[in-house]
Amino acid sequence: MFSYINKMEKTLSENDRKMLSDIYAPTVVATPDADPYYNLCITRDGAIRAYGHYMKKHVFDTDCRACYIESTDCGLSWKRYLVDDKNAMGASTYVPYLDKYVKLKNTQDGTFALIGHSPDDAEPEMYKIADPGKFREFRLPYVLSLQNRIICIVHENRLDEHPTCFYNAVLSSVDGKEWNITHLPAAPYAEKKWPHKGVRWQQNNRESTVTELSDGTLLLISRTSTDFHYTCTSTDGGLTWTHPEKSIFHSTGTMPVLKKLSDGRIMFFWCNTKLLPEVHDADGIWEDFFTNRDANHCAISEDDGKTWRGYREMVLNPIRCAADFRSNGGPECDRDKSVHQFEALQLPMNKILVVCGQHYSCRRIIIFDINWLYETSRHEDFIHGLANLSTQSYVKSISGGFPGQTPETALSYVGHCACNRVSGALLLPSPENDKHEVLHIASSADTRLLNPLCGAVWNFPVIKKGKLVLTAHLPENGKGLRISLLDHWMNPCDNTVEYYADFSIHLRPDMHPENELFTDFVFEFDCERNTVTLTAGDYLRIEKTLSGAHPNGLCYLHMQSANESDYVGAMVKAIDVTAI
Repeated sequence: MFSYINKMEKTLSENDRKMLSDIYAPTVVATPDADPYYNLCITRDGAIRAYGHYMKKHVFDTDCRACYIESTDCGLSWKRYLVDDKNAMGASTYVPYLDKYVKLKNTQDGTFALIGHSPDDAEPEMYKIADPGKFREFRLPYVLSLQNRIICIVHENRLDEHPTCFYNAVLSSVDGKEWNITHLPAAPYAEKKWPHKGVRWQQNNRESTVTELSDGTLLLISRTSTDFHYTCTSTDGGLTWTHPEKSIFHSTGTMPVLKKLSDGRIMFFWCNTKLLPEVHDADGIWEDFFTNRDANHCAISEDDGKTWRGYREMVLNPIRCAADFRSNGGPECDRDKSVHQFEALQLPMNKILVVCGQHYSCRRIIIFDINWLYETSRHEDFIHGLANLSTQSYVKSISGGFPGQTPETALSYVGHCACNRVSGALLLPSPENDKHEVLHIASSADTRLLNPLCGAVWNFPVIKKGKLVLTAHLPENGKGLRISLLDHWMNPCDNTVEYYADFSIHLRPDMHPENELFTDFVFEFDCERNTVTLTAGDYLRIEKTLSGAHPNGLCYLHMQSANESDYVGAMVKAIDVTAI
């Protein structure tokens, strides 16, 4: 195999090694010039390139030059370069057994495979795969490690099945010149049933990702419009595939990415999140409110995907509570503003580099240490404000409104697939008068919001058996606090959390010992026995049953105002969770 990791490490100075070694939790190192999808590339000498567009004026701007930012020190520093020849291959995959770079490209004459000597090759060989209009949007090719074969997943239009859906086709080749095409069946469509009042934008098997397991089986995971990613497998190098089945991974309308490490472990990048219920005018065709793209996640498996650890938030959307979310940053670059979409590569010294997000307001290149995924505890006392929490509540917004339809009207409209928002939870001075701030959660009387319920959502490493301590104050004149435990993210203001959480309970003010200002509410959960025990010293003891599947454990604390008219709410001083 192309062992770029060793080449990368040889280029590091002692200073570089120190700085790379010191990175542990996700650390932002750059902002790329385009959304991740097929833009990340590694050269023969181990340099990292992230391709994009130079000074793009709007989404219809086809005259802007291509560019890339390049790092020759494992992502620690970056320099931008303009691409002089528009015919240069650009981002592409190195195929070791061919000693060539390969990518797919759509032209007015159809879909072609390009085979060149380097990403800078401006005269690559071209081999036609399909006629115009057949395929759209494809990942960079994936090279199998156990056999000489190239896999590429593409979207194909099937207008007879659905006018705006995307469907999977898998292309496979040995030499990059002759390609086998396998058309995959679609995953189920989203259904209109409670709590939805409309139909989600139907997206069947979009933005799929593939990896090779230790026995040569190919594992494919797809984005869908349901509440879960779907998966299928191939045992013959991608020529035939099993029928798509629901995976264990929660997600709706977001891109998954599988990444196999040099030691055989598999990493999975996805948005472990759930949308708010659909509104009345959602018709399943194109535009929709994506209220689940503000947190992204990573998990790791040591047994070919049978079990997973981590489930950790890598990035929270930096503008997740922006009141001008739809217009933030303007429409000059891209339509979506989120932290979904990924590309990833392995670095030396146990590090991972990930490109994620959409729009320059949100997209980032980050590095973190793989050991960060293996932690089994986390603490939060708000000393860093709300940096580690999701607290957004949504403002009533118009569905649609993406940048205009032509270059002339490109800057006429703003917003796409999103609602404006505000923070539904705030930090206030502690009633202990100790100059410490606490998290205040209460409902809002603001009629401009979609929902008066407000809350906060906090992630911890996935744990099957653990203890979570919530230090809270429940005023007597308030209604308390709804506490839920889950294995996925739900919106802080989602009024269905009590029905879909693995565990949910209403902490009432009378559960608060009278002689305590702040009480430690202790939740001990056991996913093997499906039990949760809530205690507050000797004053309170409640045993309940976990619901749901949670195959790898629990990883989220969801806190929400107790009812829609509770404007007093509750205060949270600290949160602590650890495996037991």
